[in-house]
Amino acid sequence: MIQLLQAMFSSMAETWHGPTMDVRAAIPEAQKEKSITSAPSVKGGDPYADDIHRLEDALNDGHPLDNGRCIEITLQDLLQIIPRKRRRIDAYRGLVSRLNKMGVTLTINSQKTK
Repeated sequence: MIQLLQAMFSSMAETWHGPTMDVRAAIPEAQKEKSITSAPSVKGGDPYADDIHRLEDALNDGHPLDNGRCIEITLQDLLQIIPRKRRRIDAYRGLVSRLNKMGVTLTINSQKTK
């Protein structure tokens, strides 16, 4: 009985593909150009400059972060300093990488991190 139903539904699924639509053709050209050019402007070519400035203000009284500095912070505290839409550690990967290039180690601890 089950095999009969599987055979019947699989043959129906193969023959019916449903309507197809080219999504790219549905978007007007003016809107495509607008979405490309509406990217946020980057200060001095560094997308994390504002985040680093907020860290300096919150943790170092506005002074630049020193080379070799280690910062260990909880995710909840970091979200208050530098808010993100995605409230996970992986939302800060780019910032951690940028700070590593500067010689600063940022360690983020979460309740889910073991």
